[in-house]
Amino acid sequence: MKLLVLIHRLPCPPDRGSKIRAAAELRFLARRHEVWCAGFLDAEGRAARRQARESLAEWRKLCRAVVAVPLRRPVAAVRAMHRLLTGSTATEGYFASRALEHQVLQWGRNIDFDAVLAFSSSMAPLALRVPAGRHVLDLVDLDSRKWIDSACRASWPMSWVYRTEGERLARRERKWMQAFDANIFVNEREAALLSEDDTADPDGLGPRVHVIETGVCPEADIPARDGEHLGLCDEGLPEEANIGFIGAMDYPPNVEGAVWFARSILPLIRIHRPDAAFWIIGRSSTRAVRELHDGMGIHVTGAVPSVGPYLGRLRVSVAPLRLARGVQTKVLVAMAAGIPCVVTPCVAEGIGARVGREILVASSPERFARAVRMLLSDRDRAEAMGEAGRQFVHRRYNPDAGLARLELLLKGYEPAPTERPVEPVADLCRAC
Repeated sequence: MKLLVLIHRLPCPPDRGSKIRAAAELRFLARRHEVWCAGFLDAEGRAARRQARESLAEWRKLCRAVVAVPLRRPVAAVRAMHRLLTGSTATEGYFASRALEHQVLQWGRNIDFDAVLAFSSSMAPLALRVPAGRHVLDLVDLDSRKWIDSACRASWPMSWVYRTEGERLARRERKWMQAFDANIFVNEREAALLSEDDTADPDGLGPRVHVIETGVCPEADIPARDGEHLGLCDEGLPEEANIGFIGAMDYPPNVEGAVWFARSILPLIRIHRPDAAFWIIGRSSTRAVRELHDGMGIHVTGAVPSVGPYLGRLRVSVAPLRLARGVQTKVLVAMAAGIPCVVTPCVAEGIGARVGREILVASSPERFARAVRMLLSDRDRAEAMGEAGRQFVHRRYNPDAGLARLELLLKGYEPAPTERPVEPVADLCRAC
């Protein structure tokens, strides 16, 4: 097929959840079809721009053509606020580019595309302007709900900004989804939000809504053993009491989670394990995150060429998010590496692992600290949970089935629904 793929943030490199998912889809499609790809290059700082250029060169080898427009955040933020204040959405202003639009529409005039795949709702308006036999939208999760959830935790005037954006974007999302032939979400939880208040499905979106979970590909940044991506090294978990949190550290929920763990949970862990060290691994650290670094018990790495070496040094991985939508892919990567994970309930609900066996769940600082201490103190229990988590990810999040379903949707076929058991998540840590 001749395919056009539009991605709001090109996976250059695939170093965060949505980029990992986008990279898996783009790589799969480009190896099997003719793909033209366009999107924004989001890279701040010299090291990030160098990594982005290297990654972009690889995509250009795989695709027929790639257009990458630099995303200049200050300019994009001004556009976003202008759109919001003039009755539109900040999302449409932030991801707007005449250069990108011109190139994509030129492709649309010169190439007879069989299908267009838009990655995230921000690419939906442009995708619908390109003639094609099929239009498929991978929303991943509902961006509008993230804005609304953020409004509940913010003070004025940002609470007004977030709520206004969420309400307007929700209406736009409904309109765009009606125009696409198929709409994809990362899990059943996100898809269920569509009918949360509309049980009769008045928009008739039900048949056009599909769930394709994010898979952990062999190319994911996982420590290797014997030349294969199989998880931990032969010696198992390290002896050091290293606790890690991986993610983009300019994303507000990640920033809040890192600060909460460092200030409210880590001191409780150190009462019994004074040797515990907290590693915050991820690019674009905000000032609030950088100020946590003390070079002894708390380490803030900033951007790293690869998270693999850091994963290999972790005894426990944590995701202390109090606001989370979709699936936290970095948790899946840690689990695939055989590292036991402690997460909050909102993170666990998106993953679906068995609590107490494949993952530990807690929301209060006391229970979170107790869960981490147990994994640091009981090596056998930690390794058993790490192995159970690894097997869960390889069983549940194998990418092949999901990518095959995506291909069927682009071809116009109706893939069979996948039945996934949902593990109830309680605010407890059964292993403690």
